[in-house]
Amino acid sequence: MIIKPRFIPLIILILEALVRRLRKNHPKWQLISDELAGRWAGYRGEQSIDFYLHSLPEKEYHIFHDLNLPDGEYNCQIDTFLTTTKSGIIIDVKNYKGKILIDTDSEQLIQTVNGEEYTYPYPIFQVERHQSVLNRVLTEHNLPPLPIEYLVVFSNPNAILSFVGRNGLKVMQRICKSPSILHKMQLFENFHKQEIFDPKDLRKFDKLLLKLNTVPTKPILKRFDILHGDLLPGVHCPICLHLPMQRKNQNWYCSFCNTFVPNAHLYTIQDYFLLYGPSITNQQFREFAQISSPDVSGRLLRSANLNSSGTNKGRIYFPTEMPFIMPKNK
Repeated sequence: MIIKPRFIPLIILILEALVRRLRKNHPKWQLISDELAGRWAGYRGEQSIDFYLHSLPEKEYHIFHDLNLPDGEYNCQIDTFLTTTKSGIIIDVKNYKGKILIDTDSEQLIQTVNGEEYTYPYPIFQVERHQSVLNRVLTEHNLPPLPIEYLVVFSNPNAILSFVGRNGLKVMQRICKSPSILHKMQLFENFHKQEIFDPKDLRKFDKLLLKLNTVPTKPILKRFDILHGDLLPGVHCPICLHLPMQRKNQNWYCSFCNTFVPNAHLYTIQDYFLLYGPSITNQQFREFAQISSPDVSGRLLRSANLNSSGTNKGRIYFPTEMPFIMPKNK
């Protein structure tokens, strides 16, 4: 059963908003753009494992995609997390190609492509951190100690895996290519046969994870040292990304691609939610979208199908879920 469907990960949407909202001569623009490209490749790798996950018994497995859990000032982003009444399984997907060497002594991953070597963080460290965060969630909310397993999956069919070091055999149990996912999960099932959760516990855990899932804006801005003053205001064109658009005859006009886009402000509202926070007022929207009339901005907010609380100048608007607008898959 899919509890949290797979959409474009929030971190990709935030990075895209940053690329749109930063000047190209900003010192972090290229770094963010490069990470965005890598994240898109990773997302396509994540999508590729769905073929195997669809074979799992729907009533037994509860599946969460792109789970973002707070971890102090940081964010714990889990590609896929599966729960049963007997255990939980973290799946972290890597889309690297070429020869992949997992060195368990030096604790690093070395990729060789076209004769060039690249080093990456040891993948086990990341999933062990995710395991620690989930164990803390169970403890803090008085849930039974569900065993949390983890698996690092290399989704690119052109990846060639090899392992060296004293712990090579042990680490091999936690790392595989996509076609081996179900086999690895069967090994976990064979090891964990005791019911730890009853159905009520499982439902409680599901609701808790959805409640804790947050937009990872602050950790990303902090990591790239981006200030709100660095972000460009205005309504951007969803077709060519030009910024800002002009308001003409109750419509949005892009002078760059000579196009009218009636609902362009909806994408700007989403940018605000991604970059500033999960709520917006008339004044905040007016300043961010560069709209001079409070009546116009209020009318646009009210037509955006948002939830709201408060009245008059104290009214606050917020989305029912994020992302507020679901962009088309690339």
